Amino acid sequence: MLDLEFPVPSATPPHALLPPERVTQRYWPARPFPPYRYVPGGPHPHPIRDPSGHSYERLPRSGHPTWDPREWRTLEAWLWGVDLFNAFYFWEAHEAWEALWAVKAKDSPPALFLQGLIQLAAAMLKVRTASVDAAGTLSREGLDKIALAASTAPYLLGLRLEDVRAAFIIYFRPLAQRTLPRLDASVPILTPADALDA
Repeated sequence: MLDLEFPVPSATPPHALLPPERVTQRYWPARPFPPYRYVPGGPHPHPIRDPSGHSYERLPRSGHPTWDPREWRTLEAWLWGVDLFNAFYFWEAHEAWEALWAVKAKDSPPALFLQGLIQLAAAMLKVRTASVDAAGTLSREGLDKIALAASTAPYLLGLRLEDVRAAFIIYFRPLAQRTLPRLDASVPILTPADALDA
């Protein structure tokens, strides 16, 4: 049987995040992935604060323009964040989605959903750094935000929010026993679809 647990060879620096052992659909293929997956406290420079970071002076300094969730199929920051998340660029996905979150009313379903996903991405980084308590707190908070968004907007940004929430509840379940979930093919994949028009 193939063991899909995230391999961390001895040559891999501590806290390095390796790519998932799976292939997923790209939603914004025009942008190549960064050369490394940033993990706070890890071996790589901070992507935007360090001059040698992979996104230094490449991200816009001004805020994202207002946006309509119904136009998700052409919303680059959303789709790019999905690509990043699905490829285990959790910190980078958080950055892509935060720009969208920042321009929405904080109690709106799009903002709540994005904040929930941002917290789930942060929880994934805590799983990587073996911080059980932080991963548990962030995952619970993220799942609560997604539930709140789903209560008034069941379909958003091409996703059925309860399906997203259910998949991550299962994924994060080991944290209840103070066990880290595996960073492998069991990490849920975000799959926006036209059939779930929002």
